[in-house]
Amino acid sequence: MFVLGILLTGIGLAEMILTEDITSPQLASSFVSMGVVLTILSGLRLWKGENNYMQDERTKKIGAYGLSYSWFLTFLVLFVIFWADFLHLWSPDVGTLSVLLILLMGISAKGFQMYLFRKGDVD
Repeated sequence: MFVLGILLTGIGLAEMILTEDITSPQLASSFVSMGVVLTILSGLRLWKGENNYMQDERTKKIGAYGLSYSWFLTFLVLFVIFWADFLHLWSPDVGTLSVLLILLMGISAKGFQMYLFRKGDVD
């Protein structure tokens, strides 16, 4: 994954630098974004070692519950946003809504998992 991340970053940067008239800069920036994320995540995993990523039944269960709670929270937020738009209280554009939901899902999933790990187990 580390090599793939570096490769994707290189392809995106090469497309940005070598192509004078970029008709679709989103493709090049997508390659760079994916490559940087892959490089960082796999680099941290290589740096910490594989021993920290051992999973047993408890960690898998806590991870699944955390993701389930995050999904349900996102579902409730979508419900609230629907009613806010329907009642003309707040009507977000697509970009704002996408960023809001992506951040909500990622942060809440990690937050729920951290809470459940500190709690000890799920019932």
